[in-house]
Amino acid sequence: MSEEFVAKYYDEIAENEVKRLFKDKYHLLEYIVTMHYINKYFPKSGKILDCGCGPGHYAIALARRGYRVALVDISVRLLEVAKRRFEEEKLEDRIIAIMKTSSTNLSMFPDNYFDAALCSGPLYHLVELSDKIKTVRELWRVLKPLAVIIITAISYFGTLGTVLAKYPEDLVDERFQEALKKGIWRPSKLGIRGTFPDAYFWRPLELKEFLEANGFETLEMAACEGVFTHLRKEVNEVAKDRKKWHRIIELALLTCNDPTIIGNSEHFLWIGRTKK
Repeated sequence: MSEEFVAKYYDEIAENEVKRLFKDKYHLLEYIVTMHYINKYFPKSGKILDCGCGPGHYAIALARRGYRVALVDISVRLLEVAKRRFEEEKLEDRIIAIMKTSSTNLSMFPDNYFDAALCSGPLYHLVELSDKIKTVRELWRVLKPLAVIIITAISYFGTLGTVLAKYPEDLVDERFQEALKKGIWRPSKLGIRGTFPDAYFWRPLELKEFLEANGFETLEMAACEGVFTHLRKEVNEVAKDRKKWHRIIELALLTCNDPTIIGNSEHFLWIGRTKK
């Protein structure tokens, strides 16, 4: 991974990241599903690590509930935005730390420190296996025994649907074949600018096996968009009716953990805990 390449990308789009999950009802499904599993599995109180915190959406939601939170990201601008939002909500006293660091190095935190963790961004952008291993071992180290962690991944299978729907010319462009066939996207090496930075697109069972081989046990997996993946226009149109929108949410939560749809979603969650 070119860390500088990824950090620069998020520095440039930081303000847009504040709006991404809330810009329409389709994108809101990802937030709703993630909060559902936070509510289901996180302890009632404690110290939470938000690794790859972005603009702080989940950290702020947790701080409002009384959790103490540590925010980690490689983007200085995203951390500045998150800090500003905490200040606006007068939640600064809930912050343990705001740190610019790679997920591969959490040495500023002691062993067995956190009661739970989120890892929303780092495993999107770690292409090299060695970096993936460093990250999950660091997460394992700073978490208490049997602490819950929720990891968000971009789905390899869901990405193929996104390419077909939005970028069909990429299907036959030689520069994109490694991404299409292996889930490895390296624009930093291809000299492509102004696009999503270096990334790894996971198959759900691949991520499950990887985490279980590195000290974690799986509790559940879920599709962030539920059964409505790629139906952006349709969800946004139907959701104008409040009753129908609530039914969409109900069905998304009902279907999101069905193993037959997890891989087809744009994003999926792996929920597990440390195995010590």
